[in-house]
Amino acid sequence: MSLSACGADRGTPTATDGVVEVIAPEDRRDVEQFTGDLLDGGRFDSTSMAGNVVVYNVWGSWCAPCRTEASALRRVSEETEELGVRFVGINVRDNDASARAFEDNYNIEYPSITTDTSSAAVLAFGPALPPSAVPSTLVVDAQGRLAARIVGPTDYATLTTIVTETAAEADTSQ
Repeated sequence: MSLSACGADRGTPTATDGVVEVIAPEDRRDVEQFTGDLLDGGRFDSTSMAGNVVVYNVWGSWCAPCRTEASALRRVSEETEELGVRFVGINVRDNDASARAFEDNYNIEYPSITTDTSSAAVLAFGPALPPSAVPSTLVVDAQGRLAARIVGPTDYATLTTIVTETAAEADTSQ
């Protein structure tokens, strides 16, 4: 899989204190399907996201950089919803009460997979997602392929650029 630094060829802003990689469409690989329990008590199945750009964010309430990036994630999720972009949190190493408190505190409206079932989600991304890389943000294109990853905290400019460009690819391929 060929990965390039996000800012290297397109002038895209980079996230603070993180590694940003964008994968060229011809080099993208499918993300394995997975399921998990949601903090709200529901059930998540990644196949339900077929045809949408999906942003997966690996986080924990105990993680200081996760708190730093929470408002940017919320804002981008709200601003790109009309483009058909969906956000899903993958909560790790947390109890459900702490995770829900974090979401309430930062007004996170998108669903999050619980710690009890998050390992399947993390494993679905294979070597693209180091198991201890919290926070990490992964962008999956409308064809279900990994389009970008941010290992470490993201910021509004970086995430908006990557997500809107990935969503625009879906519009031009139809």
